[in-house]
Amino acid sequence: MRATLLFLALTFPSLLLAAPSKTLRCVTTHYPPFTIYDEKADTFTGLDIDYIKFIEKNLNLKIDVVHLPWARVKKEMALGYYDCYFSLANTEERAKYLDFTSVPLHTTKYGLFTLNKDKLLTDDLSNTPIAMLRGVILPEIIATKYTINENNLLRSLSTKDTFELLEKKRVEYAITNYQAGLWYSKKYKNIYARQLNDYSFPVYIAFKRGVIDTKLVDEKIKQFKAQK
Repeated sequence: MRATLLFLALTFPSLLLAAPSKTLRCVTTHYPPFTIYDEKADTFTGLDIDYIKFIEKNLNLKIDVVHLPWARVKKEMALGYYDCYFSLANTEERAKYLDFTSVPLHTTKYGLFTLNKDKLLTDDLSNTPIAMLRGVILPEIIATKYTINENNLLRSLSTKDTFELLEKKRVEYAITNYQAGLWYSKKYKNIYARQLNDYSFPVYIAFKRGVIDTKLVDEKIKQFKAQK
């Protein structure tokens, strides 16, 4: 029996990594429409949650999803307290301590939002106050094309706060994830949106080192995409 177990351990290490020896605690944040967190009910819905449920079921795992504010998520990634995080852009800094899947959950773009429809198509945002979520890096290609100065960015604590700054006319524009921005802006009147097609970024599931073979997760993400 020992010889058989040793053979299996040497032959199928990825299966051992995937074995549900413990519950995986996976962190995300309110990121609609991909992850929607209902604070009162403490429940999650959205496309990325459907991915997590599919992975949980088909890899025979137990996954507890934990909601944290984005600022807290950024800090926790380096501490190693949680087992995985989604949905994350794969950056050089994060890859130092997390294993990312190769297949993204989805790919998204930035959006420009304003109360003035006539100003929506401008390509010159220099000397213009713009609200943007704290901790989100504005891609250089967008900053250059639209002549955006970092000093003109008013950083908010949440996407909700970003749109409140716009609604109160403390800024002329807001820049955020295009799909998330459309979701948040539904509650406001006369907010106009433009997708910025100059830059796109995929987002992934990332695991603490040694938690799981990410190739197994990649296969389940592919299967989920194929059945849609």
